[in-house]
Amino acid sequence: MRINSCQFNDSYFPIMDGVGMVAHNYASWLNTKYGKSCLVAPMVKGYTDKVDYKVIRFKSVLLPGMNPYRIGLPFIDFEFKENLAKFQFDILHTHCPFISGHLALRLARKQKIPVVTTLHSKYRDDFEKAIGNKTIIKFMMKMLIDFYNQADHVWIPNRSTGNTLREYGFNGNYEVMHNGTDIQIPEKSNYLNLRKKGLEAIGAKDNDFILLFVGQHRWEKNIKTIIDSLRIVKSRGETFKMFFAGEGNAVEDMKKLVKKYELTDEVRFLGVISDRNKLMEIYACSNLFVFPSVYDTSPLVIREAAAFDVPSIIIRNSSTAEDINENVNGFLIDNTQEALAQKIIELKQNPQAILKAGINARKSLYRSWESVVDEVFVQYELIIRDHAKKSGKL
Repeated sequence: MRINSCQFNDSYFPIMDGVGMVAHNYASWLNTKYGKSCLVAPMVKGYTDKVDYKVIRFKSVLLPGMNPYRIGLPFIDFEFKENLAKFQFDILHTHCPFISGHLALRLARKQKIPVVTTLHSKYRDDFEKAIGNKTIIKFMMKMLIDFYNQADHVWIPNRSTGNTLREYGFNGNYEVMHNGTDIQIPEKSNYLNLRKKGLEAIGAKDNDFILLFVGQHRWEKNIKTIIDSLRIVKSRGETFKMFFAGEGNAVEDMKKLVKKYELTDEVRFLGVISDRNKLMEIYACSNLFVFPSVYDTSPLVIREAAAFDVPSIIIRNSSTAEDINENVNGFLIDNTQEALAQKIIELKQNPQAILKAGINARKSLYRSWESVVDEVFVQYELIIRDHAKKSGKL
């Protein structure tokens, strides 16, 4: 069976966030193996798409206070509407409950096809930070749940996210569909070459103890805890190099904090690394991946690091910690700067623990997007057939 599918999301290239990468990999692998696939996302001025599937863009403007994120204007973009109307799909999949999500719902009803949606983020946290008014937040959460109730199928990336969905008030059914990574596990013969290039790129030495964070530079990611902990690590006489890769609205404040703490010799900001080969080199030369976020649900970067035998330090009982077996395939800490600092120092003094956990992380956490999308296709087939039966088409 060949399937014509379309992915919808409010963030997409050149914005390199996890949800956009999920939508991209769904579209790419479905298009490669299982039929024609498209992706619908906001337009970014000056950016040209460089993918092997059809991308349909709608007009957008910057979202105030959330650079580089954008808010779409598809319902007043008549050229976009004409372009989208040319396509007949078998199934739609939205990765966002806002502009693009409602666009997918409308199109699904019009074409009389099923729509799947995946919850990727803790939206109530976003609302509380951006709005603050409890009455408005309650209204926004009601609208959010109304959206998920309208979808034919709801997916989540792990069990913990299902608990979040229940806390939000959703009482319907959902299914777990895990995330993957497009980064391949390097051959042993190529690993040393990648590591050498990575060290050269970041200006580090082979014996440096290298810590890495990859992701949006937003306070919600708990990145202040990282910087605060590094101040403690340095005060205790330990040497290290910390690298932040990504962009976000907190980056300038992060740099100011690093300067205030006199960490400029130890901490460097790499900016966005859009070249996946360059990112592989950075992973290959890192010792530990530091990811204390309690905001994320199922971050792709944990799996990316695992491809290079790089284990992660994660907050205990967070959604990210669901697949982490403490001291086996990763390291769990309490959500404090002192706990993170102590773990970094402890692991620096015990490289064998890092090595063992890194190998186990690769074995237990790594999943390719191709294998994930193979499962997605099977589910799509079942959903399409079930929808056809219910609608009397079969």
